[in-house]
Amino acid sequence: MIRREPVLVLAVGVLVLTVYAVVAKGGDKPARVVGHGQIRFNGLGPERWAQRARQATRALASARRQVSSLRLELRVQRRIVLRKPQVAEAINLACAVYGYCATLWRKARCETGGSFSPTSYNSSGASGLFQFLLSTWRSTPFAAFSVWSPYANALAAGWMHANGRGGEWVCQ
Repeated sequence: MIRREPVLVLAVGVLVLTVYAVVAKGGDKPARVVGHGQIRFNGLGPERWAQRARQATRALASARRQVSSLRLELRVQRRIVLRKPQVAEAINLACAVYGYCATLWRKARCETGGSFSPTSYNSSGASGLFQFLLSTWRSTPFAAFSVWSPYANALAAGWMHANGRGGEWVCQ
């Protein structure tokens, strides 16, 4: 015959240990393991957040390199323009009279190859700061002036833009 008291004591002990183990673990939740994909924030695991951080770091480094390059280019352009103040005055005068400032500066840079030289000449016959062909130059109100004058050249370019003829240049 089996004695019931030791079996009962053993069953109660096992029950107490089981309840303690469940309470100590936090209920039915599995143990929290820090590993691949276990922790989530906004639906993303640590691997994805680390990847995003690396991408952001690379993008920031690229942007810094680009800013540095643009600053260098700006210094070079300032030196060119400040060396020839009459060119800057001429383009700014055309901007004040006719508008289209950004366009005029961009076209002058493009047409002269970045030198902003009022004596630029092209083998096709285009001359001056905005590279006017002689036939085009004669069609402007500034034809009485020299095509080599930065003021006349810039004002003629501004006049052409104001009169819907801004598309006659190769540089846009």
